[in-house]
Amino acid sequence: MSEGTVDKSAQKSGTVLEKLGLSERGWKFYAAASIPPIVVAGLALWYYSSRGGESAKKDDKKKRQRKARKAKKSAKAAGEGDADSEGKGAAGEASDMAKSTASVDGDEESPESMTDAQIAALDKDAKKKLAQSLKSRGNKFFQAKRYAKAIELYTQALRFDEDPVFYSNRAACYAADNNYPLVIEDCSSALKLEPRYVKALMRRAQAYESTERFRESLYDFTTACILEDFNNTVAASGAERVLKNLAESEARERISKRKPRLPSKSFITGYLNSFRSCGDRAAAEGEGEPISRADELYNDALDLIAKQDYAKAFEAIDAAVEAAEEAQGAGIQRLDDIYSLRGTFNFLRSNLDQASADFEKALEVNPDHVRTYLRKANLFTEKKEIDTVTKLLDKADSVDGENAEVYFQKGQLRFLKQEFVEAADDYERAAKLDPEFVYPRIQLGVVQFKIGKMQDAMKTFEEAMAQFPSRSDLYNYYGEVLAEQGGSESAINAFERAIELDSNNPLPYVNQAIATFQTTNNADKALTLIRDALRVDSECELAVAALSQIYLQLGMIEESLSMLRRAVDLAKSEEEMVSAITFRETTAAQFRFMSEHPELISKMMGSMQ
Repeated sequence: MSEGTVDKSAQKSGTVLEKLGLSERGWKFYAAASIPPIVVAGLALWYYSSRGGESAKKDDKKKRQRKARKAKKSAKAAGEGDADSEGKGAAGEASDMAKSTASVDGDEESPESMTDAQIAALDKDAKKKLAQSLKSRGNKFFQAKRYAKAIELYTQALRFDEDPVFYSNRAACYAADNNYPLVIEDCSSALKLEPRYVKALMRRAQAYESTERFRESLYDFTTACILEDFNNTVAASGAERVLKNLAESEARERISKRKPRLPSKSFITGYLNSFRSCGDRAAAEGEGEPISRADELYNDALDLIAKQDYAKAFEAIDAAVEAAEEAQGAGIQRLDDIYSLRGTFNFLRSNLDQASADFEKALEVNPDHVRTYLRKANLFTEKKEIDTVTKLLDKADSVDGENAEVYFQKGQLRFLKQEFVEAADDYERAAKLDPEFVYPRIQLGVVQFKIGKMQDAMKTFEEAMAQFPSRSDLYNYYGEVLAEQGGSESAINAFERAIELDSNNPLPYVNQAIATFQTTNNADKALTLIRDALRVDSECELAVAALSQIYLQLGMIEESLSMLRRAVDLAKSEEEMVSAITFRETTAAQFRFMSEHPELISKMMGSMQ
C-alpha cells in the first residue's frame, strides 16, 4: 500500500517487514530471526545428535529398551516427569518407604537423621544411592500431593548429592503451592548445575510468568525452544503468550505516558499527499482590505506545510484556532478549514480525541465540508471502526459526488478491505474526475498488480510517468511494483530516478537499499543508502526498521537492538509499538542465548566446517 493509504498506522510500519519477508510471522520466526539460519537450524540438532552419538557408540539394545521404559514412566509422573516413582498402591508405598530407611551397609539409621559428618564419610556411590532413595520417596509424596513431606525428602536428598533433578523436583512442589519465588530459586540452582536442563527452564519460565516477570519468562521459554530445535510446543506457545503480554503491557504504558507528537517528516508528507491540497488560502475580500489574524495564521500554516516545516505549521494552525476563538469566529473566512487542518495535525500526532473535537467543530461551521468528512474517516480507520468510515465516505459522496478525493479515499478503504477489483474502479473514477491528481494513478497501478493485471499495471505507471515526469514518489512506487515482480535491476533504476528527482525523500533510498541487499547481498551499499535516508529524515520509521533488519541478517545483533529500541520510540500507534517491542524482545532473548551458550554455536559451526 502506498504512503497515501487512509490507515495512517499502516502506511509505513508494515512495509519494510513485507519487503524483507518478515510480516505476519509467528513467534517461532521472530525467535529464529536473530541467529543466522544455519545456526538456528543446527543448534539443537548438534546438541541432541552429539548426545545421541554417545549412546549409539555402545549400541546396547537392552539399555535402549530400559531407557524407553524409563521415559514412559517419567511421562506419567507429575511435575513434567522428574518424579520417577513406580506408582504403587498405598500398601506398597508404605513398604517401600520402610525399606528405604535402611542404610547401604545394613545400618538401620534413617538417612534423614545422619549428620553432615556421617554423610561426608560415605563414598560417592553410597551418597548417590541414598540420595536416589530419598528422591524416590519424595516422588511418592509428591504424587500423593503431600508437598511439604516431598519438599523435606528432596531437601534431604540434596544433602547427599547436589543433583539438578532434586532441585527441579522440589521446585515442582513449590509450584504446586504457588510459591513462585522458591520455584525460581530452585530452578536457578538446577540450571547452574545443568544450564541446558529444559524441565528446569520450563518451570522457571512458568514461575516468572506467574509473577509477571515476562522478559525473564520469555528468555527461558526461548532457550527451551532453541535447545529442542523448536519442537517443544509448550515452550513455543508459552513464549508467544508471554511475548504478547510483555509487548502489549509495555505499549499500553508507553502510550499512556507519552505526550502527543508529530511523526516523521516523510510520514506526514505521504499522508498529506493523499489529498489534493490542505485547504484553500484565505484572501482579502477587497483590494487593500485586511484579513483576520486567524486567517493570516492559517495561511502561514499552509506556507510552512509547503516547506515541510511541519512542527512550525502545527504551531501556526494551533495559534489560528486560538485567534479564531478569541474573535468568537467573527470575520474569519476559513474557520472550517482552520479547525479541519488542526484536526489533521492532531490526528497525525495521535491525539485522536482532540482531532475528533476539531473535526466536529469544523462540521458545525460548515456541514458540507467534504475534506473534513474524509479526514474524519481516516481517524475512524485508525480506530478500526470501518462501518463509521463507510458512513462518513458516503456522506462526503452525497455532498459532492464529483469529488476525486472522495473516490480516492473510497478506493483506499476498499484496498484496506482487500476488495481490490472495486478499489480499482474507485481509483479510475478519481483519476478521470481529476487528471492532475497523481495518487489515484499510483494506487490504480498498485492494485492492478495485486489482482494480477501486470500489463495494465505497467501501462498505468508508464502513462502516469509520462504525464508527471518530475514526481519522485511516482517513480518510488513504480520501483516497488517492479521489485515485487522480481525485476530488481529495473526497480533499482526506478529508485535511483526517484532520488534524482527529490534527494530529500528518504523512501527511495530505503527501497533501493532493500532491493540491493536482497539481490546482491551488497551490505555496504545497502547500509550507505539507509544512512542517507536517515540523514534526510532522522526519524524515518521505515529507514530505522530496515536498518534494524539488515543489521540482524548480518549478525550485528547489538546494532540491530539499538535500531529496534529506536523503532519502539518512533512507533506512532499502540499496535505499531506492540510489533516493534515484539521484535526487540525476541531479538534480545536470542542475543542473550548466544552470549550464555556460545559453546553450542562454536562447536556446532566447527563441526560443519
